[in-house]
Amino acid sequence: MKFRKTIQLVMAIILLFGSLSLWAGGAKAKANDIISEFRKGYEIINILKDGDGQTREFTYTTYNKLTGDNTEIRLYRNQVEIDPQKYTVDYDRNTFTFDKAPDAGAELHFTYSIHPTFEWEEGLSGSNYIGNALDGADGSTKVFKLTTNYILNSNKKVSLYIDSTKVPTSEFTFNLETQRITLSEKRTAPSAKSKVYFYFPVTSIAGTKTSSGVAQANPSLPSNGIEPPIGTESPVPSVESPIETEAPVVWVEPEFHIPSGESYPGQVILGGNGKITINVTTVVIQPTYTTYLMVKNASNEVVRQIRVTPGKPTTYTLNKQLGLTTGGYYIYLKTVNQSGGLATSVPQFVPINLESKIQVFVEGKMQAYTQAPVNVNGNVLVPFRAIFESLGATVKWDSATQTVTATKEGKTIVLKIGSTTAYVNGVPVTLSAAPQLINGSTMVPIRFVSEALGGLVEWSNSSSSVIVFQNPPSIPTTAESEKPAQSEATSTSPILQKISQGITTPTDIVFVMDVTGSMGEVIGYVKETVKKFADSVPSGSNFSIVAYRDINYRSTYKDLEFFPFTNDKNVLKTNLSKLVAAGGGDENESGLEAIHMAAQQLAGRKNAKRIIFITDAPVHDKGASMGKTTLSLGQIINELKTNKITLDAIAPMNGLANTQITQLVNAGKGKIYDIKKASVTLLEK
Repeated sequence: MKFRKTIQLVMAIILLFGSLSLWAGGAKAKANDIISEFRKGYEIINILKDGDGQTREFTYTTYNKLTGDNTEIRLYRNQVEIDPQKYTVDYDRNTFTFDKAPDAGAELHFTYSIHPTFEWEEGLSGSNYIGNALDGADGSTKVFKLTTNYILNSNKKVSLYIDSTKVPTSEFTFNLETQRITLSEKRTAPSAKSKVYFYFPVTSIAGTKTSSGVAQANPSLPSNGIEPPIGTESPVPSVESPIETEAPVVWVEPEFHIPSGESYPGQVILGGNGKITINVTTVVIQPTYTTYLMVKNASNEVVRQIRVTPGKPTTYTLNKQLGLTTGGYYIYLKTVNQSGGLATSVPQFVPINLESKIQVFVEGKMQAYTQAPVNVNGNVLVPFRAIFESLGATVKWDSATQTVTATKEGKTIVLKIGSTTAYVNGVPVTLSAAPQLINGSTMVPIRFVSEALGGLVEWSNSSSSVIVFQNPPSIPTTAESEKPAQSEATSTSPILQKISQGITTPTDIVFVMDVTGSMGEVIGYVKETVKKFADSVPSGSNFSIVAYRDINYRSTYKDLEFFPFTNDKNVLKTNLSKLVAAGGGDENESGLEAIHMAAQQLAGRKNAKRIIFITDAPVHDKGASMGKTTLSLGQIINELKTNKITLDAIAPMNGLANTQITQLVNAGKGKIYDIKKASVTLLEK
């Protein structure tokens, strides 16, 4: 009963932590319900009764009409896939017939891929729903027809998901009469590869359709609110049925319910002496969610992405630990899951000034003045033309009267050298410091000028900086906006340095990199230091990248990508900068497919061959991943040995991932390094 008990254990954990605001979506099964079929990812798993040592024919019940053409069935015994030659499927009678009766107690289940119009029962947010796979996604269609076996009497509490991401209710409508789901104008049409799932609550079911399409009354639904599955002659067995005594619970990919903005469950606290404290207030369940401290420069480029531990306040020094130089930065927290869900806190602007002079930041950008700003009795004065023009004003200088006149959007400001009286649209205003000439430059008080033009002015005492924003700072926080900054690496990675010490001859090296949502910091770590690594290996070496996610997960990002070999370290770094940490699927990823691709690219090359495998997750392994890969660890181990490929890994030092990757490293005669040490805060400066 390991398979059933495993599912029940997972469900128990979900229920145990169900009150945590960052864990959502695990479907609940009532104590008296029998659920023999459930969704996992883009497959449906159907549980059969156990073998008894004598029975060869097993009947399955399903909500869907399966055929040999509309889906792919895979049958498993004790979680190991059975050779299709050893059984037959009768789609008309919904039966499997084995050549030999399975042993007594053998756990049997089969999986089939979800086909458009297929339906299933699923728990969402504590209630029972019917999921329906919509047909017609082609990159342009925004109207979908619901093809369901049920008669509905309500369009309330419906949900729409595109590639595992929930669509806001404001971005689609469901017409109960026409049974059509329509995306709003601002919503992009899903691509042809997209999976579009629509959910309606079982409480909205009024009956089922007959084969002729006529409604059939539904006076008494079973306890789980669902009519008998299509293609069966009797209701779903009750809990007293001798067919099944251990009811498997439903396991679904969890929804992403973490709020963004002001409601995000965490904060960045700015302190003195160039320090910040990170505090994510709700503990999340790893590896489902990963939380980062994000740092962007004024050009909206990511300069730091550092994994943080929820529930444990952590303090960083901006200069020494994060390595930030003088300039303006936006700092925020980001939480992602492997399926692409994302939530962020409100970005905060942080000035850093490591110089002895006053700095001025306008709209987040550090200003460069020919005459440095000066402090006159607590008032910062700056060159008049530069400040007015940076705020969008037109400025004139009258040397005869030594008067500055600036205009912007119907507002006129007049200042005179040596006078503490200024005029705003003719109205006199008393200044706390008069404009003056300093080293031939006309200097004006920045606070008065900025506020007179509608700006917000702040003095940062810890950084001796003036901060001016005409509007509240706004910085995009989507995964697509996270373009890495192109800066010269100043640090050497201790891990890559140790790997390079073992490379004594020209070598062709492939970085096989997991680029799912939880890998952002590690990608940044490698990008930050890879040029020095490339410099340290023998001349004549070449470099390539294989980036992977989960080939079973459909998203807008490529799930397997090869970057050609190059001996130019700048090209290598540019290729690394193209990688976006996003998406994924379940916990395990398609690492074996990526290593296999790298091995194929290395085959036949004359130099020594090496793979640097970088991941924080286990790999899908044939026989243990329910049809999600055709490759096994044994196959890849043989491929490494046959092609004489050395494999080093930056990976977890415990758990299933470590067990799997240690076998690969041993086969490739390499070493494994702790991925927790792949952090820019631990770099040798």
